[in-house]
Amino acid sequence: MERLSPLPGVESNRSLVEFIRTSPDEVMLGRRFQKVILALGFAHYIYCQIDVSQPRLYMICSTYPDAIRRVWADASVAVRDPLIAHIINRTTPVRRTDIGDDGSWAQDIFEELEGFGVHTPAWHFPVRDQTNYMGLFGIAPKKVDYETLGPAHFEHAEMLMPALCNHAHETWCSLTANAGEDTPVLSDRETEILNWLSHGKSTEDIAEIMQIAERTVNYHVANLKTKLGVETRAHAVAQAMRLRLI
Repeated sequence: MERLSPLPGVESNRSLVEFIRTSPDEVMLGRRFQKVILALGFAHYIYCQIDVSQPRLYMICSTYPDAIRRVWADASVAVRDPLIAHIINRTTPVRRTDIGDDGSWAQDIFEELEGFGVHTPAWHFPVRDQTNYMGLFGIAPKKVDYETLGPAHFEHAEMLMPALCNHAHETWCSLTANAGEDTPVLSDRETEILNWLSHGKSTEDIAEIMQIAERTVNYHVANLKTKLGVETRAHAVAQAMRLRLI
């Protein structure tokens, strides 16, 4: 890590893991992880959890633009993406080119990414733990940054990411493990909204899909967070996964 410039507010790059692991809540964890990847030259990340028994993918958080996340969510990624099947039993970093995936199954996603100046294919870092769930981080630089910093820089940064992703995943699971120990009873509408949230849908998206007002969606989301004992939508999805509510 010595080859990289220290992060502002962090004594040394040797403290990066501790910087992530000491996050007081999942919101700060997301912000700190973003700060770390920005320092490494990456611009965007997406963090998902995968139920390997189904398998099913749940979007937890993302720094990609909303337009990208909508396209991504509409593409039935967990079912169609060959990358998901490829990484289920792996813990090594992978790019789409490593599995012979030309991206034709989701050309609309890659065209949108290119349109936003994102370099593709992204790096993907699978993380395994002792549960039925695994974490998956997708991380990408801006195209201009990739061209400026060069492949050698990102080859070095790639070596640092598995450990950082592992600790970020462990910290996320630890922060979300103790909320809402009792299984709440959800209404059919709350369950439906929760499922759409797990696919990365926004309030506007859900309102359009369900043909209800945005304020009604927000009302149900607030009830969901109360019932699940959490503070954020991402935490609600993670907690619902562990309680087998979705």
